[in-house]
Amino acid sequence: MLRAMSESTHTIQAPVSGKARIRSIDTLRGVALLGILVINILAFAQPFGSMFDPRVDGATEGANFALFAGAEIFVEGGMRAIFSMLFGAGLLIFMNKPGADAGEVRGLYYRRTGLLVLFGLFNAYALLWVGDILYIYGMTGLLLFLFRNLSPNKLLFWAIGVLLFTTLIHVGLHYSLRQLGEIVAEAQALGPGAELTELQRESVQAWDAMLAEQGLSEAGQAEEVETRHSGYVDNFVFSASLTIYMQTIGLLVFGLWDTLGMMLLGMALMKWRVFDASRSIRFYLLLMLLGFGVGLPLNAWETMTFVESGYQLHWQSINRPTYDLGRLSLALGYIGLVMVVCRSGVLTRLQAALANVGRMALTNYLMQTIICNLVFLGIGFGQFAAWDRSGMYLFVLGVWLFQIVFSHIWLRHYRFGPFEWLWRSLTYRRRQPMLEAGS
Repeated sequence: MLRAMSESTHTIQAPVSGKARIRSIDTLRGVALLGILVINILAFAQPFGSMFDPRVDGATEGANFALFAGAEIFVEGGMRAIFSMLFGAGLLIFMNKPGADAGEVRGLYYRRTGLLVLFGLFNAYALLWVGDILYIYGMTGLLLFLFRNLSPNKLLFWAIGVLLFTTLIHVGLHYSLRQLGEIVAEAQALGPGAELTELQRESVQAWDAMLAEQGLSEAGQAEEVETRHSGYVDNFVFSASLTIYMQTIGLLVFGLWDTLGMMLLGMALMKWRVFDASRSIRFYLLLMLLGFGVGLPLNAWETMTFVESGYQLHWQSINRPTYDLGRLSLALGYIGLVMVVCRSGVLTRLQAALANVGRMALTNYLMQTIICNLVFLGIGFGQFAAWDRSGMYLFVLGVWLFQIVFSHIWLRHYRFGPFEWLWRSLTYRRRQPMLEAGS
C-alpha cells in the first residue's frame, strides 16, 4: 500500500517524460506553431489592419497579392484551429495520470491553466503582442475541464453546437456589415455637405468606428506606424489599449466560443485516437482528402469573392458566413496529412525536427513575439511597415529555420524548453530536473 502511495505521489509531482510523449502530436503541434506565424507576421510587421485588408500594406498585385491569396486559402484560421484542438487533446493527456488522486489532478490542472493566463498577460502586455492566444486558451481552459469525462460522441455534439453558434456570429456580422455598408455608400453618394437622415448619420458614425476598431482608417494607420517606431512606453500604451479590448469584448463575443468549439472537437478526436497516428493510413488519407477537398475550394471561393467585392468589410476573413466551415475543413486536411506522414514512417528527420518545435511550443511561441518585436518595433531595428509581403515571408522562413535548429540543439541537452520548464516547475511547485540524462 505504501509503495502504491509512493508511486502515485511520484506520478502527480512529475510531468510527462520525453519517452512517454506522443510524437505525432508534437509533430502536428510543431506544424501549427510554425504555420501560425504566416498570419501573425502581418500584425508584427505592418499596421494591424493588414490582417483584414491587403490594401493596407499594398498587397493587391504581383507576388505580394499571390502571397496574400495563398495565406488566405492555405493557412488562415486553419493553424489556429489545430493549435486549439491540440490544447483540448492536451487536457486529456494531462488528466491521464494512473493512480493519481482526482482532486490533486484537478488542482494541478487549474494551477497549470491559471499560469497559462499569466503567460498570456506577460506576452500581451510586457512583450507587446496584441495577437496573443495564450490568455484566451487559459480562460477557455478553465471551462474545458467540465467536459473531460464526456464520451467522444457527446464532445462532438457540444463542439458542433458551439461552432454553429460561432457560425451564427459570422453570418450576423456578414449581413449586418453588408447592410451598414450599403447605407454608408448611399450617404457618401450624396456628396459632402449633404443633409443626412438620422439613420445615415448613425450608420456613418458606426462605420467609421468599425474602421478605426480594425485599424483600417488612414489616420489610425499613420498613428500606428509612428507609435511602432517609438520606444517601449509608447508601444506599451498603444498595445495595451488594443489588448484590453481583445481580452474583454473580443473574448466574450468571439474568442471564447471560437476556441472552445475547437478544443472540444480536439478532445473528441483524442478519444477517438486520431492524433496518435494509430488509425489506418486509409482513414487518414480520407480525412486529408475530405478536409482539403472542402476547405481549399471553399477558401479559394471566399478569397475570390473578397477580392471581386473590392475588399468589402463584410467579406473579410472573420466576417465570412462560411469561415468556420472552411478553416475547420482545412485543419482536418492538415491533420490527415501529418498523420499519414507519421503513420507511414516517411520523412522521419522532418518529423523529428517538427516534433522538437512542438515539444517547445510555449517557448517558441513567445520567442516569435520577442524576435519579431526586436526586428520591427522602435525598441529594436525599427523595420515596422518597411517590408512588403515577399520580404516578410522570407523573414518567416528564416524564423522557422532558426526555431527548428534551436529546438533541436536545446532538446539534445535539456528535457524541456525554458518556458516549459518554468511552467511545469510552477505547476508542480517543485523545481523540475532540466538536464537530459547524460548531458
